[in-house]
Amino acid sequence: MLLSMNREFRLFFKRRKKRMLKILCCGMDKEIMSAIYICVVLVALLCLVIWQLSRDKCHKEKVVKELCQDYKEGRIAGSWCHALCVDEIIQLQSCQYQSGPSLTFHYEDTVVKLPHSYKTSPPHSHLPEPLSLTQFDELLQTFLHSKLGQTDVSMLTQKIYRYADFNNNGQLTYGEANSIWQLLNNHEFFILFIFDKDPIFPLKNGTCGPLYSYQHMKANPLFNKHNKTFLDNFFSNTYRWSFPSWDKRVNVAVGLLEYGITFSETYNSKFYMCDYVEQCFGYTQLYEVSLVSFENVMSEHMIGNILGQMQCSKDSNCQYRNLCHSLCNKKTGHCTNEVRGPSQTSVCEVLRDYVLFDAPVLVKTKLNDLLKKCDRIGQKIDESGSSSELNQLNVRYNTILFDIQELLWDEIKNKPVNWLHPPKLKKKPKVNPKFTGH
Repeated sequence: MLLSMNREFRLFFKRRKKRMLKILCCGMDKEIMSAIYICVVLVALLCLVIWQLSRDKCHKEKVVKELCQDYKEGRIAGSWCHALCVDEIIQLQSCQYQSGPSLTFHYEDTVVKLPHSYKTSPPHSHLPEPLSLTQFDELLQTFLHSKLGQTDVSMLTQKIYRYADFNNNGQLTYGEANSIWQLLNNHEFFILFIFDKDPIFPLKNGTCGPLYSYQHMKANPLFNKHNKTFLDNFFSNTYRWSFPSWDKRVNVAVGLLEYGITFSETYNSKFYMCDYVEQCFGYTQLYEVSLVSFENVMSEHMIGNILGQMQCSKDSNCQYRNLCHSLCNKKTGHCTNEVRGPSQTSVCEVLRDYVLFDAPVLVKTKLNDLLKKCDRIGQKIDESGSSSELNQLNVRYNTILFDIQELLWDEIKNKPVNWLHPPKLKKKPKVNPKFTGH
């Protein structure tokens, strides 16, 4: 009898247990099950984000391995190669995968760049081997003339040979020649090499084969009025909210006027910026102007070659980027390769946005008049047909820019010597622990 009762109790509890499980799964706990599913999905998404952020987008280990293999086999050379590949002192960090021509890393206060080709499998672009010094010199001369035109490049050639002799033994090995060849074929490095004495450009640092580095310029962007935010629906001048004080902006503007849009004639060739916009410039901690983006700095000859390949039916078709243009030869249906130079009104537009709106009253009136003249003459330069008229207008234009620079400089030239330096934090006086105050 006891056995039969025990069996009945077990059957009763077994049925209750099944019923309870059924209620838990299908009844009152549907919300809990939904919450569990959502948590699982969120955890999976979190794991995916962590994996995406932590994975090596630039394939750093593979890149360095292939670079060092080329160095050990004598195919490349450079001032950084031994420290990178043998001593392993230099460690590439903070990979920033970019869709441009280069992979970008950081090492301490240095930006390090390397062509995308080292991310993929070899072969890489090398000079033919064996190669005599005469053959290399011919290749180099042809390359420089393609960049600068038929001009005297002897000084630049000497500078290249001095730089390429990485071990300073007075001889050029195949690895050294191959490395400088790959570096010069990178437009950004070529510009840094040309303007290495110009303070507006960052200082170039060490190299290893096609890898090159330059000083990371900690520069705040000038401004960006085209970067719209939610607040722009209510305010029209949000881009000005982060501006430094007017006198500090004047110091930056004086630097902008010093460089203009036509860089100094370097190695017998003019260089232009065909995208002169505020985003290309920044200012340092001491409010000195610096060039943030220098990929669009090109020689007059290079711009002329690009324009000469464009087909056209009217002059407005012969435009390269925002500012550089030439005339249309309607007989051939192609643009001429005579660069008309960047549109001159762009400098005036940047200055108007940056220093005019809150200038002191007396300065504002004079500056406004000068900027209007700058606009008028700039437009005449863009529309000018004859070279003699163009030369006269350029002289007048440069005179106006000089007058603007002088006007602004007069406002800050009598400032204290260290007025742009950040204020030093005052140290708290040391308290003598033995002093009781009585």
